[in-house]
Amino acid sequence: MSLSLKKIYSYFFLNDYKKSGYFNYLKNLYYQFLLSKFPKLQRAQFEENLKYLLNFEEDDLSARYFQTFEPDYTDDLNKYYKLNEKQIFLRFLKYSINTKLIKNKYSDVYDFAINRIKEPLEIIEIGGGIPHGLIFNIKKRGKDFCKKLNYIEADMLHAEFIDWYCKNNLIQFDKKIFLASKTPTINNINFNFVFAKDIFEHLDNPTQLIDELIANTNNTKTLLCLDLEHKGAITTQHINPNLPVLKQKLIDSNFTVIKKFEEIHVWQKIK
Repeated sequence: MSLSLKKIYSYFFLNDYKKSGYFNYLKNLYYQFLLSKFPKLQRAQFEENLKYLLNFEEDDLSARYFQTFEPDYTDDLNKYYKLNEKQIFLRFLKYSINTKLIKNKYSDVYDFAINRIKEPLEIIEIGGGIPHGLIFNIKKRGKDFCKKLNYIEADMLHAEFIDWYCKNNLIQFDKKIFLASKTPTINNINFNFVFAKDIFEHLDNPTQLIDELIANTNNTKTLLCLDLEHKGAITTQHINPNLPVLKQKLIDSNFTVIKKFEEIHVWQKIK
């Protein structure tokens, strides 16, 4: 974990994380979902163990352990992610503590798309983990802005959670599972809004995904909200971190950036 994230987490736990309404909303959803899988899970047990785990200063030790025993573990990242699915599941919950962070990196992008497109969103979330922008806005304004969620993710616990969440909220939903690190396809999906953050650097062929997004974007109202910023050196799960080169493909295909939300840039096709 980066030093900046450690500071964020430390700050919020020192100042009582229970003040975060979104965190508590998501935590309650987590418990209801886990109860559907593990009926004997008691609320007090869940709360006690969760408080301990969320206060634990984690580091990216799991990857280091893998490297020690299996230096070629990146050849099978699907196995790596599956073995770490519960840790990743809780990491998304921990991230939700910082409401300002959620708004800046997720929710505000959704707000912009809702107001810009002015019709119900047909959403593609690629490698979305827990789609905070969607869930935060559903909590805030209800689900009517979401016509359909196309959720593209590896086969992990949080993907089960989103399936459960959409069914319980009667949200039209299509889940496509892909092997971790293997580039998914988005052909034959209708959409007017794409959200893809912290995913391209994990893919074996991010150029293919950009090409498919370009080829399948026909409506000039469609918004591609993409994180194509440089992610540093190749390390652990970042197998293609040099992403800015992909921006040129969008520019060459008559897309332009109409808004920036930190690392997320909103691209729209020019007439």
